[in-house]
Amino acid sequence: MDSIKVNENLMRRIVRAIDKAIADDVPQYLREQHKETNNAAIQLRGDCINDNLRSLVIGGDIEFVPFKRYVWEGRMIVDRADKITYTITTQKTLRAVPRKQRNKPHFLQTILYKENGGYEAPIKQMTIMDIFPFEEDVLEDDYNSIVGGLIDPAEGYRHYIIAYEAENSELRDIQLEFLDKEFNIIAAASLNEYIKPDFARLTDVEPVAEAYSDEADGETRSLVSVKPGLRPKLREVEKQA
Repeated sequence: MDSIKVNENLMRRIVRAIDKAIADDVPQYLREQHKETNNAAIQLRGDCINDNLRSLVIGGDIEFVPFKRYVWEGRMIVDRADKITYTITTQKTLRAVPRKQRNKPHFLQTILYKENGGYEAPIKQMTIMDIFPFEEDVLEDDYNSIVGGLIDPAEGYRHYIIAYEAENSELRDIQLEFLDKEFNIIAAASLNEYIKPDFARLTDVEPVAEAYSDEADGETRSLVSVKPGLRPKLREVEKQA
């Protein structure tokens, strides 16, 4: 079975970029921007993650490949030394991609087809529909539009997806996944050990109205002064004091 390669230094910086966006940047924006509505915040988390990646991750052998899907702009991380590309998404979005019928391929369908097409997961999920209802030439053209000639898959690049789950401005879970072209898991590794608790956040008493959701459904959640997921950590600190 093909294993997954974990670049610890790179993963630590990527997790920090994601965690900072979720726990610090978006709440700060919502505190400072006193607007009647916060519709723009739906895409804010991704923008903050990409900004943090630029400042904390990109440099040397680690590059950005920018791409567009209609009006949305994405970023793919490229590790030139190890010949691995990365994209970042929520776990909810990742699981939904292969289930949805589309007229055009999702960018992850295209990237996995081109870069991971030679790999196959040891366990395949049974499906009642064709997950790849696209012709090869369509996927070829779409991949070229994504990478813009900056990546040659013939050089042996493989693609990893960093999939995270967040709740109440807290990064709850983050996984590194190596998938085949049908979104079956070839190998995976938890990145949760790189989530470093910031104890200053534990005593944040200012409530923040969170306007972000994975889907643009207008749902708004309220934050509590001490995040539920961090209460056990706070108790541990108190015991050690």
